Parts: sequence; C-alpha cells; structure tokens
Amino acid sequence: MKLYEGLKVVEFTTNIAGPTVGQWLAEYGAEVIHIERPVIGDDSRAYPPLVNGISIKYCTLNHGKKSVILDLKDPDGNKIARELCKDADIVLESTRPGVMDRLGLGYEAMHELNPRLIYCSVSAWGQTGPYAHRPGYDLIAQGASSIMYYNGDEETGPVKIFTEIGDQCGGLAGFAAVNAALYYRERTGLGQHVDISLVRVLASMSVKLDDLRILHKKTEKQGNQGSPLLCPYGVFKCPDGNWIIIAASNNALAFQFFRVIGREDLISDPRFETNVKRVEHQKILAPIMYEWFDKMGTIDNIEKALLEGGVPCSRVYSYEDVDKDPHYHEAGWFTDIPMPEEMTDLKARRIVSSPFGFSEMSPEYIPTKGFGAWNHEIIGELGYTPEQIDELQEKWKQAMAKN
Repeated sequence: MKLYEGLKVVEFTTNIAGPTVGQWLAEYGAEVIHIERPVIGDDSRAYPPLVNGISIKYCTLNHGKKSVILDLKDPDGNKIARELCKDADIVLESTRPGVMDRLGLGYEAMHELNPRLIYCSVSAWGQTGPYAHRPGYDLIAQGASSIMYYNGDEETGPVKIFTEIGDQCGGLAGFAAVNAALYYRERTGLGQHVDISLVRVLASMSVKLDDLRILHKKTEKQGNQGSPLLCPYGVFKCPDGNWIIIAASNNALAFQFFRVIGREDLISDPRFETNVKRVEHQKILAPIMYEWFDKMGTIDNIEKALLEGGVPCSRVYSYEDVDKDPHYHEAGWFTDIPMPEEMTDLKARRIVSSPFGFSEMSPEYIPTKGFGAWNHEIIGELGYTPEQIDELQEKWKQAMAKN
C-alpha cells in the first residue's frame, strides 16, 4: 500500500515552496490536483532551463500531479474549485495572505465546507503580523532571516545560498506539518490551518539570540574561517585551491585535531584548552592550521589525515563532486525523474531524490502531462460534459487575453 493512497490534495500553488509539499505527497501515492491559471499556469513553467519549450524545473516539482486549469475569479471556475475542496483531505495554497479569502476559498470558508480539511498556507511572511501582506520569495527569506547576513564576510558582504534554501526548507516544513495535522485528524477527526512562513522557517534555523548574549559578544560576521561558538569549526582553503570543512565540536575532537597536525603541545596551552578559549583565540590558531595545510599540500592528503585521525571533516563538494561520489551512488540517493513525452530531447532528469528513507515503501516518479491535461477527467467527475468543459476553458482563455 502506498503511504498516501486514497488522499486527495487540491493544490493552489505556484513557484517552488508550495509545489514541493505537493511533490512529496504525490511521490508517495496521494492524488494531487494542481490548479493552474488559464494561459499562464504555474510561474515555474517559465523557469529555465527549457527543453523543447518545457521547463524541467516545473516537471521536477510537479511530476505525478494532475494539472487542471481554472479561473478562480470566474464564478464557474470558483464553483468547481469549491466542489473539489468539498471532499479533499488537504488543500495547499501559496498565494499572498488574503487572496484566497477574497476568492471565498480561504481557510474559514473551506473549514465550514469540510471540517476534516487540512489547509496549508505557504507564504513569505506568514498569515499574521505587520508584514503578512508583503510579497516575498526565497531571496527575501534568506535576507530577512539573517542567514544571508552571516553567510559572507566584511569583504564579500551578504552572500545568498546558491540553492533556494528558503523554498526548499519551507516545503520540507510544510510537508512535516501536514503530516502532523494528518495524525491529529486521525485522532480527533478535525482538520486545521497550517501556516508556513519561509522567513520564519529560516529564522528558526539561524537566529539564536541568547547564544551570543550569554557570551557577551556582538553578532559579528565570521566569514568562512570559523564559528562564533565552536573552534576549530569552519571552512578552510587548501593549498591546491580546494576547501576543507573541519568540525571539531568538542574538546576531545579538538585535541584529536591537534594530535593529527602534530601539535599536541596545544592541548595544554591555556589559550586552547577549552572551547571558549579556542573561540577567543581563533585568529592565533588559524596560522597554525594553515601551516599544517601547506605542509600537507592537497585536499586529498588533508582529508585522508583528518579522517584517519577521527576528526569530522569533508571537502566542499561541487555538483560534479556529488555526481561522482561513491556514497551518493551506493546509498541509492540518485533518481532519474522521467520527463513528459513532449520533451523529446531529454527523457529524464537526474537529481538527488526526496530526503526520506522508508523500509516499507518507495517514492513513485510519474512524468507530468501537458498543461491542463486532466481538465476533462477531474472536472468531468463533478458532472460537467466535455462540451461544457471546453466552453469554460475557452471563456477563461478569452478573459485572460483581455487582461
């Protein structure tokens, strides 16, 4: 049996964060009906790279879902949306707060229609507070959560994380929260509103105000060289241009690192005998570390010595490094997601699969179909004839052309 077999999800989402929640639900067996705007569809349909005019990003986020075109501002389209939600288990939406309420499709209206419904809203700033109605995307979440500020140094200034970490973590948080709400409903019979804010998710990961207050320190940038709380703990450049991560998070590991680099004398040095002291004297320790790096010469030699010495470490991977790494391959982390038939120049997209491992089930990767490919099946199940569905689609298309 599939994990979410029998669950019906109606998804009013676009871009990345909201669709990510639906992606994982679809991979594990839920029926996910992805509602898209006439003509334009989900914004991610335009995200590069495009192959044969089709976005592989869209196909990755929405494989296994059923694309249905509805004009929610039109009474007929709005009525169909309500009918779909009436017997749904989960609604996912990623509009700006207030939009779904104005359409009559907000949580209160849907809860009255279907008390068992789990209604998950994904937005930049959440559903409450003075910034709730501000527009926002991953980049804004990285900045407003303080992650971007500390990811960099005085020379580089704030540095964004390469991937859409706000969207991805927001999707992961939404997926986890929906599962918790499903468990609650199993016990009580009641659905509820799940509020996911991209800014809040990232801030919950990064903002620990009292850590530095207790230490009576300012929240200064650390750059790559270290941590304001642990030492030696950071990213360091090797003589061959590669980068090594060293994560000695306690005294035992720090002392083991000193042994590996041939400086056992540092263990009894009062400047380095405790973590607090090591953090205080990081700038003194750094040249000692780099002297050893220069002696070792290459990332291979440095990583080998540290691993053999029991010091937690890793080289910093590029995509190419990930692609050739034996652990990724042998652990079965790669997946080839099939692309739609219309994408003749690319049959599958190779990615690292969903971050869940279950002993009794595996995800299923079903290729996407065309824009609105499920209109007749899904809307037809509500009693509409093929002719009526075609007429509605044409009406909504014409309405979009006038706007």
